[in-house]
Amino acid sequence: MTFTSDQLCALDDFAVLHIKGPEARSFMQAQLTNAVDALSSEQAVLAGFCQAKGRLQATMIVYADPVDAQNLYAILPRSIAETVRKRISMFLLRAKAELILSDLRVFGISQGAPTSAFALPATSYAVQQGPLGTLIAAPSHNETARAWLICEADKAPPASADASQWSTADMYAGLAWIQESTYEAFLPQDINLDIIGGVNFKKGCFPGQEVVARLHYRTTAKRRAALGVISSDQALDLLAGQDIFDAAQPERPFGRIINTAYDAIQQRQVLLMEVLIDGLEQKTLCTASEMGKTIQNMALPYGWEIAKY
Repeated sequence: MTFTSDQLCALDDFAVLHIKGPEARSFMQAQLTNAVDALSSEQAVLAGFCQAKGRLQATMIVYADPVDAQNLYAILPRSIAETVRKRISMFLLRAKAELILSDLRVFGISQGAPTSAFALPATSYAVQQGPLGTLIAAPSHNETARAWLICEADKAPPASADASQWSTADMYAGLAWIQESTYEAFLPQDINLDIIGGVNFKKGCFPGQEVVARLHYRTTAKRRAALGVISSDQALDLLAGQDIFDAAQPERPFGRIINTAYDAIQQRQVLLMEVLIDGLEQKTLCTASEMGKTIQNMALPYGWEIAKY
């Protein structure tokens, strides 16, 4: 497996949690919004971890340990990794499992077209092993193949690509990450986790399951994640958790930023936003610090209309 450094970016804002022990899978099966009990070595899953009221404390990519398939690994933002490790560990009780933060590093690989040297896994969250480590296909909004590379620190390859471009590609694909500033801020439906396969409503109980399932089966989700951009020749001072406003009613927030990063190629600030979806098309959205700059609504590669309310 060979690739150039400009295809690779270091995702140092992400950490890898190792869940090991004879009961690692059964324990995590009861904690996450997605099923991991029968996870194969060739497929990862997107999942969330909620508190009792259904609000997300983490989103993560979970995959099987390539050496011992009974054990699991989870990729999640570093800003919440230790907090989440401690929180999940509180539920261990007598379970024969242990959660530790590993020394593994996370990289992002982008590939416009496969080469004779290597081809990334094509299906989202498909897993394959290589000489450098584990490759997990990331969702993409266009023809660019993307994958996370998880490897030992001493095998870390040179990387020169801009990590911000990876972050904006996550947002264009509609993949949201819970961070320290949005810890317990959103329900799974608020960030479209149920639409993109991050919630399995048939798997059984998990913390907050009653609240999440009630919204799924008995009511209509009023808030969803939407994609927006602000044209700018430089990065704007916007952060996850900041409020979004309707310019016609600036006295009260209309939503919040889930994730944001600057797309230097397109020269625009990209925002994945949690917003009220009723009449969204007729709203003129902006942020408090950029009231004079309108947020332009963009299409996600999936739609709210496919969600099962």
